Amino acid sequence: MSNQFDPRWKRDFPVRSEEVGYVARREFTKLLGLTSLAFLIGTFAAAARKLWRNVAQNHTASVPIASINEMPVGAYKLFRYPTENDPCILVRLGPSQFVAFNQNCTHLSCPVHFNPDAMQLECPCHQGFFSAADGRPLAGPPKRPLVGISVSIRKGQVWAAISEAQTT
Repeated sequence: MSNQFDPRWKRDFPVRSEEVGYVARREFTKLLGLTSLAFLIGTFAAAARKLWRNVAQNHTASVPIASINEMPVGAYKLFRYPTENDPCILVRLGPSQFVAFNQNCTHLSCPVHFNPDAMQLECPCHQGFFSAADGRPLAGPPKRPLVGISVSIRKGQVWAAISEAQTT
């Protein structure tokens, strides 16, 4: 096939031009197998990370937020829970009714503020309004409710705990 008149590089590398782009079935199958394995490992890693995060949140301890006597009806208090990077807001709606939410708006994570006159939580960035009673969106661009924090009253203190609905 090669002769003495061919250039030296053609004699050293006797590959026909038709075969340059050819991929063997074995190589193609190996590529598919390795790609599938990489996707499988990635899926398991993501599932394990989510499971670990849920387990870690379920083990978050309750913490005291405020004394009942320090908050009059219609007042609010800012706190951080479960970590220092999670801003939250506690609102006293009635004599024995306290609610707490993550302070980040569900639209673009701007901080919400309590308006005692309207008894609403308001996002000043994009005019989002939430019910202070349950955190559901009332108006504006937010479509999802605020993330709730379970509160309980023990020995004159208001305590916070992650609600079970958040971990799913």
